[in-house]
Amino acid sequence: MLTLALSNLMHRKIRSILSILAVAIAITLLLVLVGLSHGTLNEVSRRMESVDAEIVVRDKHFDLGSMSGGKLWEKEIPRLMKLQVNSPRQSTPNAMAAADSHNGQTNIGPAIQRVIPVFLGRMKLAGLSQNVFGVNPQDFPFFAGSRHLVDGVLFEDIESPAQAVQWFDIQAGRYSDTQPDQCSETQAAQSAGFLPLVIDQRLSRAANLRVGDTVGFGDIPALIVGIVETGVAGRVFAPVNMLRGANGIAARTAHLFFVKAQPNLTTDQLQQLCGKIERTTHRSATLVANYGQVLRENFRNLTVFVSLVSVIALVICFLFILVTIHTSVLERSKEIAILQSLGAGCGMILTQTIQEALLICSLGTVLGILLTFCVRWLIETYQPLMTVEVRLLWLLAAMAIGLIGGTISALYPGYIALRHDPVEALSFE
Repeated sequence: MLTLALSNLMHRKIRSILSILAVAIAITLLLVLVGLSHGTLNEVSRRMESVDAEIVVRDKHFDLGSMSGGKLWEKEIPRLMKLQVNSPRQSTPNAMAAADSHNGQTNIGPAIQRVIPVFLGRMKLAGLSQNVFGVNPQDFPFFAGSRHLVDGVLFEDIESPAQAVQWFDIQAGRYSDTQPDQCSETQAAQSAGFLPLVIDQRLSRAANLRVGDTVGFGDIPALIVGIVETGVAGRVFAPVNMLRGANGIAARTAHLFFVKAQPNLTTDQLQQLCGKIERTTHRSATLVANYGQVLRENFRNLTVFVSLVSVIALVICFLFILVTIHTSVLERSKEIAILQSLGAGCGMILTQTIQEALLICSLGTVLGILLTFCVRWLIETYQPLMTVEVRLLWLLAAMAIGLIGGTISALYPGYIALRHDPVEALSFE
């Protein structure tokens, strides 16, 4: 029966090939869209979770997607540094209420070890808009972790954002067109009016940038002074006060606070600390370990959109297969009548129809999976900053969808085949 189904498909080669391509394109679209959306979100969340901190604080109106919104003030940091949490033996509701009633005083001391402010800017590199993380040079190790500068040096900063604004105003009329000496990138950047930047290796390769190259940060030239290993939270780093000055902001504002807690705190205590931060500052506090979940919830609409597009593509694909098999059944009414006259039962006729659809879907699914890896290679080659994930579970799900869809698509044509009257069909011929 399988040989007969294959022969029927080979009888109309072009139509069969088009049907296989339809399945392949639908499967490829499904896998690439899901892989691109999940890959990008997971890559961003992994980089953010690499920060050596336990809590990230942001304004409640801050958008994680565009990395923009309400700002924080560094003057809030002293209040955060005084926060305390209950010890494990006091973590009952009554003990927590008692601790709160004593202005948060507990017996384990301050819960926060360090607060790291981050000011965010935006610039275009490698054809995409990049977030620029403005950090204090002494805080950079919290973002780099075990990663090191593979080239260049770490930037230096100006003492205050007000001085940085004044400094950029003074330098605005006399930018140098010549590249500074690469042996002293930070000093050369400051003397020539450049904004010093440290970028990661992946962005360096994607944008073909090296230490000593200059790029544009709006109307202000920026100088690449260092390149760090891939995996840090931001692809671009700049000194925080100079970045504020480049944006014309003279106040000590920030978009994010990364909170480094005391090393002996448990997960429950960290959750308790998040609640105290929110009550104290009226800001949103999230565990860095849960950043990926928060990011996915923030992009839930994108996930729904990707799912709808994939479902529509698959429905159109299986309708195309239904039409193909239905047309094939109508063309073979005489052959089906001969089989029935020779004793072929309903099960045999229906099985043959389903086998044809399953052959189309199986070949299309395999081709679609191969095309998915080809498309992933093309995307990551020509758009190196994009990440396409391909998981085994998704491949198995695509195969199951192809087989189930092929079976459902063959049911109606099989029903039509069973309704053929062999006597009428042979008499007509």
